Amino acid sequence: MDIEIVEKFSSKRNHVYKVKIHTSSSAVLAVMKKYENERAHLLAVEYNNLNMLRRAGLSVPEVIYKDESRLFLQHIEGILVNDLAESLDTGDWIDELALWMSKLHQISAGAFSMLKGDVNLKNFIYSDNKIYGLDFEEMKRGDGRMDLADLCFFMLTNAPSFTKEKHLMMRTLLKSYEKYSGSELKDMARYLLLSKAEAKIRRDRSNYKNI
Repeated sequence: MDIEIVEKFSSKRNHVYKVKIHTSSSAVLAVMKKYENERAHLLAVEYNNLNMLRRAGLSVPEVIYKDESRLFLQHIEGILVNDLAESLDTGDWIDELALWMSKLHQISAGAFSMLKGDVNLKNFIYSDNKIYGLDFEEMKRGDGRMDLADLCFFMLTNAPSFTKEKHLMMRTLLKSYEKYSGSELKDMARYLLLSKAEAKIRRDRSNYKNI
């Protein structure tokens, strides 16, 4: 397999590239995710999560190939949700994101839902009027409101922060989620405060490491 690196993507935890895979008869664009030695165990975690989510009908990249240190994933052409939020776009992507999250949270074990964990807006892409989720190393079980609160916190605080458009995004997301999940979201203010507190802890840890 002949691999040509086309572009390096920004990633704090892994080496991620857009690549072109050349075969004897064709060339295919893909995303190559390379895991450092201390994170190598997460390759199997993400591989299993991606396959589980695809079986459940979630829109996620297809795994093309894997080896001991790399995953090769379907390249999805589209717009990062982070970029849509930063441009203050209040279009249909918000409703589609709510639909994607509601489908994820319907995967349950007892009283708990499947959570994405890392809902950074850079981990979602809007392509052909559909949301695709990216990066599944931190999935866990819990209350779906935890994911939603973190998602709302990212929406509100990513630059430009706390604009009227950002508040509209948040309200639309939560209202659409209630529509698709068929359940009323209660006590979201408490979960938003928890998300804010956890974000401060992450920021303080990051600042400490950089001292």
